[in-house]
Formats: sequence, structure tokens, C-alpha cells
Amino acid sequence: MAFKLSKKVNNAIYGYGAAVVIIGALMKITYFSPSWAPGIANTMLTIGLVIEALIFAYSAIDPSLQKEDYEWEKVYPELAGGNAGSAKGVKSPQVLMSEKIEDMFKNAKLDETVVKDLAQSIKDFDASAKAGAKSAADLAKINQEFANNANELTKQMAALSSNLETLNGVYGGVLNAMNRK
Repeated sequence: MAFKLSKKVNNAIYGYGAAVVIIGALMKITYFSPSWAPGIANTMLTIGLVIEALIFAYSAIDPSLQKEDYEWEKVYPELAGGNAGSAKGVKSPQVLMSEKIEDMFKNAKLDETVVKDLAQSIKDFDASAKAGAKSAADLAKINQEFANNANELTKQMAALSSNLETLNGVYGGVLNAMNRK
């Protein structure tokens, strides 16, 4: 006869044991020791750890916590030493996948010519994208050259303006000299 507790009792023991351990550990970490019970932290930690150790020992032999053993041989017959797809009516995952892909192609009415046309369209799109990228790079280069020329023109216009002011000053002096005579 095996000793067995209900799931509610198991859960209560796990919960209370863990709570005692956590509170005892917290009291040890924070060095809390009430004046009415100076050694309570050590006692709570010890009691909690003993309870947890007993719970772990019990859970190792508790039949209600044992996991189900699945029969993987039914899904993967090669685990039982058979060949893939050799069991009655059982097909390997590769065979099932191939059949599903073929069915999808049939339902979508995809044949070899459609797939070839799609591949050619993808290649054409790739070539167009590369050409577009090249022309975009060329446009960026032209824009950069235009910006550089505009900057150079601005500098030259500033120099021209300065020279014209100087020239106007000289002509103004010449005209004043001629008017005095």
C-alpha cells in the first residue's frame, strides 16, 4: 500500500514549505531578529529547508506526479527498429510533406511552365532592381557634382561682387578727379 496525499494537500505542503523558507531566508539576509525570538530566522530557515527536502523526496516517489509515457513508436516507427513508412498505413513525415506539397500545387493549378515563368519574372525583377540601383547611384553622383558646382559658383559670385565694389570705388575716384578740373 503506497502512501498518497491528495493534490490539494500536496499543493498546500509545497506552498507553506516554500513560504517558510522564503521568510526565513529574508530574515537571514536582512539580519532581522525580533526581540521576542532572537533565533527565529535560523529556526524558520531550517524548518523550511527540511520541509522542502521532505517534499522533494516525496515527489520523487509520488505516483500522481509521474509523467505519461507516450508511445512514440506509433508516430515514428523507425524508433521501434522498423523502416520509415513501413508500418501499416503509417507514412514518414517526409512522405506526408511531399504529398501535401503536391496537393497544394495541384489545387493552385501550378505546373512546370508557371513555376518557370515565376522564376524568370523574379530574375527580371532582380535585374531591374540592380539597374535601378545603378541609375540611382549615378543620379546621386550627378546631384553631388551639381551641389559642388553651386558652392563654387557662390564663392565666385562673392568674389565678383567684392571686385565690382572695389572697381566702383576706383571709377568713383576717377570721376571725382575729372569733375574737379
